[in-house]
Amino acid sequence: MGARANFALIDGNGLRLHYSHWAADSVCSVLAAGPAAAGRFISAQQRLDDPARDWLDDGWAEGGAVVDHTTRRLMFYGDQLTAEVPCKRAYLSLLALTWPGWTVRWAYDGIGDLAAAAGVDRAVVRRPDEEERDLPGEAEADLEWEVHLLTVRAAGRVTAYPLFSEVHTAWQGPGLLERLPAGGRPRLDLGTIPSGGLHVDAAARTAGAWLSHHGTGLVPELEGLWPGWRVEFWGDRYEEQVARCEGAVTVPDADPAAALDEVLAGMARARGHDPVPGMLAAVRRHAGDRRVELNPSFTAHRQVDATDAEWEAVLSAAGRLRARLAAGHGGLAGGAAAGDHHPPRGG
Repeated sequence: MGARANFALIDGNGLRLHYSHWAADSVCSVLAAGPAAAGRFISAQQRLDDPARDWLDDGWAEGGAVVDHTTRRLMFYGDQLTAEVPCKRAYLSLLALTWPGWTVRWAYDGIGDLAAAAGVDRAVVRRPDEEERDLPGEAEADLEWEVHLLTVRAAGRVTAYPLFSEVHTAWQGPGLLERLPAGGRPRLDLGTIPSGGLHVDAAARTAGAWLSHHGTGLVPELEGLWPGWRVEFWGDRYEEQVARCEGAVTVPDADPAAALDEVLAGMARARGHDPVPGMLAAVRRHAGDRRVELNPSFTAHRQVDATDAEWEAVLSAAGRLRARLAAGHGGLAGGAAAGDHHPPRGG
């Protein structure tokens, strides 16, 4: 029970690693108002003794951030508000305004990217998610729910496989083509944007993968999983996959302004909400007369909100972003991590 997060601050005094048992679901609120507000929140959380070893691993980490003042870089992930691609893009676009002069990146490798951004070997946090590496035997039937989208171009046509959303077929490498799931479709109209995807062109020996949120080791290993192939990582750009399907797959249109409003409403609800008292009360109600021994980490969280002035600055930035959208001056931030490659459209 919890929403575990690691936060790291890096400045002239070095690296400081912190832990919150509940803040993974409030990462958006923690970071929205910029470096000063984020620093106050992070500094108030439980300080860990060994910043080279005391990290959560893939199995436990649900969010967090690295705020590096020496390079003016922010790396982060987490929060249910960013679970869907349009909302994540809206939030990243907002941070571009509230963190001026900073490089802001989404951690597609989750806690692995945070550790690496802090100068720590990813092996310290690595704990493979075996479910993510499964290959379902057949396609999903319910297309109104979020799916993992596998598309394969072979013999001049595209076949689409909507699969269980927790998997990522890029883990399979080229051997995937010899054990494709049953239920492939020549035409697929999805009810929602997928959670991630893989497009394979068998003749061209190219593969493109993307993630809406984060994986547990996939991105750093991607090229090695597909030896002899040209493999690309597209960040959250599901449009790259859809374009390569040439009409065989459709997804709903995104509404950037509605996504921005959803993110702002979620952050407004989170302001001033300390999850610890409510959770303690719930445990006591459930326990009744029984004595309950709580893990000390259960209360490892200190609620520190942005000031009213800082929150007003966030709303002002959102207003500028909304006006830009209304004027048709570009969409919302999205994309991949540093060093990504962009394959030709014909792949």
